[in-house]
Amino acid sequence: MARLSQQTAPTGHTVLVVDDDADLRTTVCRLLQNCGHTTLAAEGGEQALHLMQQHDVHLVLLDYFMPGMNGEDVVRELRARGHTTQVVLQTGYASERPPRTLLRDLDIQGYHDKSEGPDKLLVWVDAALKAHRHVRAISASRDGLKYILQAAPQLHRLQSLDSLLRGILLQLQGILGFSGACVAVSEDALAQDTNGFVAVPHPQAQPFDLRVSTGRFEGQAWHQLGGHEQGAVLHAASSGQACRTPYIALPLTIGDRNVGVVLVDSAPKDQELDLTLLEVFAAQAAVAIQNVQLFELATTDELTGLMNRRAWLARLDEVLHLGTRHGHPTSVVLIDVDHFKRVNDTHGHLAGDAVLRELGALLKDQIRLTDVAARYGGEELAILLPHTDAAGAYRLADRLRQALMDLRVPWGTDPITVTASMGVTTAPGQDATPSPYDMLASADKALYRAKSQGRNRVVDLPVGLTS
Repeated sequence: MARLSQQTAPTGHTVLVVDDDADLRTTVCRLLQNCGHTTLAAEGGEQALHLMQQHDVHLVLLDYFMPGMNGEDVVRELRARGHTTQVVLQTGYASERPPRTLLRDLDIQGYHDKSEGPDKLLVWVDAALKAHRHVRAISASRDGLKYILQAAPQLHRLQSLDSLLRGILLQLQGILGFSGACVAVSEDALAQDTNGFVAVPHPQAQPFDLRVSTGRFEGQAWHQLGGHEQGAVLHAASSGQACRTPYIALPLTIGDRNVGVVLVDSAPKDQELDLTLLEVFAAQAAVAIQNVQLFELATTDELTGLMNRRAWLARLDEVLHLGTRHGHPTSVVLIDVDHFKRVNDTHGHLAGDAVLRELGALLKDQIRLTDVAARYGGEELAILLPHTDAAGAYRLADRLRQALMDLRVPWGTDPITVTASMGVTTAPGQDATPSPYDMLASADKALYRAKSQGRNRVVDLPVGLTS
């Protein structure tokens, strides 16, 4: 029994020893523990089945002859319950049944004669645990690929995909066993050159944004990553090749364009991470991220960072129909900066741009996630408020008006201050669906009244009242 003294590092494997001989159970458990395995022990079949329900067991060393349920009974019950756990039967009597017959009929991985000693038992254990790792890897690859393919239609919808990418990373993390991952996206990945073509700057020329993170990367920004982690991301982005350092960095590429990198912690020592499966995810994620970036380029006003007019009108039409279908009110706020021409004439057009930029940031900070703000035209902005009645829309507009009065736009030695007039209208969601034109006509009429009454105020009118 010299093998009993050979202590090794933990393997991460759990082995269940089932034998009605207490001394033999203890001896075999010590042997396995000295090989780095975690052990559980049972003196009979019923207790073994109970432990299998409570623990993730990778291998069962099962005595053939026991009171009550014998080894064959236990194996058949395990398989009937859907357990695919590796099983090695042990016997103290040579050849109760031919080993080949038992291996075939019972779907077990080994048949050990106890008289052959501990070395032969450990050969069976090593072989069975190796088979367990292969089966688990195949299962993980199959489940992970199935999940990615099922999620692919959602990935390629034109939408904000942060939560979806996070969900897929969490699913893969559970399937493949890595401890955390993040999707790092270049902040300027879709910068356009002077000829209008999309060009990717050198990855070291700008930081990356950690768009989605799981595990130990949760809540981190690019500058909080360690040097080796940043290096892995930069190497994968610049080379276009996967990197293992021991972190896995997979470039997100569309043709010869890089849109980001997936950074993954290494897998547990006993598990070989399926790099091919992660590469499938990276390919899907790259297209999804590019779709989002292109969608944002097509729907976002470059100066204010708000939605542009065309996209906002399409969203307004959609929300109005949904409001009528479900009986929810929908409100619209039109905002016009008072005496905006005076800002341009006094400070220049760049100052006017700075005012609009700050106003866009103020709106995004003040409205709800479900609200949609847009640059409607020139110095005129618009806000779509789903599920919002007239009183709620008026309160929001007046709060924005007061916040704008307190805004100080840095410019030279004297910051610029402005005010705004606002018109509000509401569709009750209980009658026929108004058109976007009807909503805007009423809001514009309310805005005109606000300006004619002295500016820097909010006026609301019901939809359809334009005279």
